[in-house]
Amino acid sequence: MGYWSYYLAWIAAAAILQHPWLIAGVVVFFLLRRYIPDPVVWLRTAGRIRSLRAQIEANSANVTARRDLARIYLERLRPGRALALLDEARRRDPDHPELLFLTGVARFRTGDPAGALEPIVRAVEREPGLLYGEPYLVAAQALAALGRLEEAEDALERFVDVNTSSVEGYTRLSLVRRRRGDRDGARAALSEALATFRQVPRFKKRRELGWWLRAQACRIVV
Repeated sequence: MGYWSYYLAWIAAAAILQHPWLIAGVVVFFLLRRYIPDPVVWLRTAGRIRSLRAQIEANSANVTARRDLARIYLERLRPGRALALLDEARRRDPDHPELLFLTGVARFRTGDPAGALEPIVRAVEREPGLLYGEPYLVAAQALAALGRLEEAEDALERFVDVNTSSVEGYTRLSLVRRRRGDRDGARAALSEALATFRQVPRFKKRRELGWWLRAQACRIVV
C-alpha cells in the first residue's frame, strides 16, 4: 500500500501507545509526500539501483539500463537525476517512444510543464497506445499547469477512452471541468470515478484509494 500503510501504522501506534501527538507525524508526512519518497519504493529499489549502475559502467551504450534507472529515480522523486539519464539515453536512441515519454515526465516534475509537452507529443505520434494512454495523463497535467484547460480536458478524455479503469483519470477530468465552469461535466466525471472504483479488482483499489478519497471530497464542492 505504500504511503497509506505508513499512515495507518502511525495512527495505530498512536492509539496503542496512547500518544495521540504521533498523529501529527501523519500530517507532516502527508504534506511532504511530494518530496519524501515512498519508503517501500526506497527499500524495494535499493539493490536494483546498484545493479543498473554497474551495467551502465560496464557498457556506456546501454540504453535499457539508463531507462530503467531513470524510472526508479522518478519513483524515488528524483526527476533531475532521471532527466540526466534520459538525455544520455536519447542521444543514442532519439526517437524511442518510452524514452521520449519519460523525458516529458521528468521535465514536468522538475517544474518545466512547457518543456514536457514536446517529447510527450512525439512519443504519442510514434506509438499512439503507449503505456495504456499514460502520456495523455501527464500531458493533461502539464497543460493544466499552463492554464490550457480546454486542451487538458481533451487529453484527459483521450486518456480515459484508452484506460477506462483509472479513478485518477476521471477525478482529474472532473477537476479540470470544474475549473472550466462545467459543473455538470464535473459531476459526471466524478460519478464515473466512483463507479470505476467499485468495479476494479482489489489490488487496483489499493493503488487508487487516494484518488477515490479525493473524488469523495470533491462531491461536496461540485
